[in-house]
Amino acid sequence: MMSLRLARRAALASAACLATACGPRVDPGADEPAGGDRVAPGPSRGSVSGGPRAGGRDVLVGEMCPKAAAGRAAVLPMFVHGVGWSAAPGDLAAPLERRTARQFTVLGWDGRRVGLFSVAGAAQVDDGVAAIGGYAGGSPCERPRSPAGAVELEAPCVAMQEHCGLAVSLLEPSGGFEARPVEEDPDPVDLPVAGACVAGGQLRFDVDGDGADEAFPASAFLDESRGPAEEVMAVPAGQGSCEPRFALRAAVPPGDPRDWRGMDVLAVADFDQDGRREVVAVFQYAGRRTWALYSATDTPARLDLVGESVPWSAR
Repeated sequence: MMSLRLARRAALASAACLATACGPRVDPGADEPAGGDRVAPGPSRGSVSGGPRAGGRDVLVGEMCPKAAAGRAAVLPMFVHGVGWSAAPGDLAAPLERRTARQFTVLGWDGRRVGLFSVAGAAQVDDGVAAIGGYAGGSPCERPRSPAGAVELEAPCVAMQEHCGLAVSLLEPSGGFEARPVEEDPDPVDLPVAGACVAGGQLRFDVDGDGADEAFPASAFLDESRGPAEEVMAVPAGQGSCEPRFALRAAVPPGDPRDWRGMDVLAVADFDQDGRREVVAVFQYAGRRTWALYSATDTPARLDLVGESVPWSAR
């Protein structure tokens, strides 16, 4: 698959906080794990467009941070699926500008729906727009609990996400706000989630839902500069077994602690509902992160890099 890599660098802020240095700095409580270093990154390695595949649905995938816009929630769009997958700034902005993204389902560390983000409008940023509105729900890092139960947090999630979470919006036809009454909320996205795990140095998950896991060398997700590889080929599964999880830390272990902090998996799900599951991988560096979206565009035996973006906390 041929891809375009368009240089992309942004200092993200919503219109409500352009005059301040706001971001997803959700300060954990005294008993919560620290979130790690977050400083301004260098340029991102760009955005990539994936080829079309039959079936599917139009979705916008982003990162919701509960205090990103001057202490209020906002969603940064990261990947969009229309004809194919894209992370180009113009393609990401279009659903917000056209008002076809009305509501985001926010997913927790274990793939549960933990809240809903209602889009009130869009805020201009340096290279596009972000969704502003209201969030009703809990922290994406919160463990399941009873209504009277104490709040417990997933330490790896807080360290990786700082209470931000994956958000998915099912796009409505153009003019969605006019087509549906303003007071009528869309139905939450029914997202088929799955899981991945690492055994014997392989990242394993069931790409096409046939009950058999595909195995990919975990290290093959890194190119020669420890950035996201353009494609990853499946190999025969080795020895050992593992328990799949929606998100997991250190699928690729860290190397030099001054720079390379490892690759995590943030989500495994069939976002576009075409029968094949995508993987959102997070490449961790000293002071910056890169999100990479991998999809089996042609065959379950090959994952293609179809999107690459820089999240809130790296801008």
